[in-house]
Amino acid sequence: MNMTTKAGSLVAVGDSLSEGVGDPCRGGALKGWIHYLTSEPPGLELVANLARSGTTVATLRRDQLERAVALAPAYITCVIGVNDVIAGHFDIRRFEDDYAQVLAELSAAATVGVLTMTLHDVAAALPASRARRAELRRRIAEANEVIERVSRRHGAWMVDARTAARVDRAEIVCVDRLHPNRRGHRYLAALAGDVLRARGGAVPEPRAAIPDADPLRERIASGARHTLWVVRHLVPPLVGALFTARRAGRVRASAPPADRRY
Repeated sequence: MNMTTKAGSLVAVGDSLSEGVGDPCRGGALKGWIHYLTSEPPGLELVANLARSGTTVATLRRDQLERAVALAPAYITCVIGVNDVIAGHFDIRRFEDDYAQVLAELSAAATVGVLTMTLHDVAAALPASRARRAELRRRIAEANEVIERVSRRHGAWMVDARTAARVDRAEIVCVDRLHPNRRGHRYLAALAGDVLRARGGAVPEPRAAIPDADPLRERIASGARHTLWVVRHLVPPLVGALFTARRAGRVRASAPPADRRY
């Protein structure tokens, strides 16, 4: 049964990028680009942000898809894939199967349209070896081909992060070198707003541009809040997973499961 009928209603699904990680406010709550996209009237109204850290396209399909479809908003944002490409194993065929099913159901549920986003160059800002960077970029390219092809098939509107500013040069990432900072999230909101505005969405100005940097004091405070958020929310499950793996004798030489970090 359709639960949402408002013309400007929006539901977000995805991983920590849409959850708002990297942009904590006082008290530990997260803002992020979904917040900025929906917080300025007249514009879109956020019904639910279902995005959660560590989500892959398969876990999105399992844990978020049904609720998003039931809400049946005007718009749905679906930004996913980073945890898939930085994981120890990446199966592009399974990724495409899951992504295609997710978009098919979201496109049928959204009364106006679905907004997707390609993956940015995660490797650019990470302290990885040359070989690891090359492998990450190969996976990102494969995933982006799927995102672009499936989005086109279902008529989804796509933000192309490949043409956005280089995250390692624009000072729009936070201290973990993986998530956007407040400035980066505001930039993503502007990019998404441009795409929606071009399709007739009620999204206020300004058009996409990298916002001015926050004052130094606010940048320091934001970085400290993000570090505390990471310690509280991401370190315990990662430590628990490593402890369990060691006890079972299954620790590999490769990096620990990266989907806990995004």
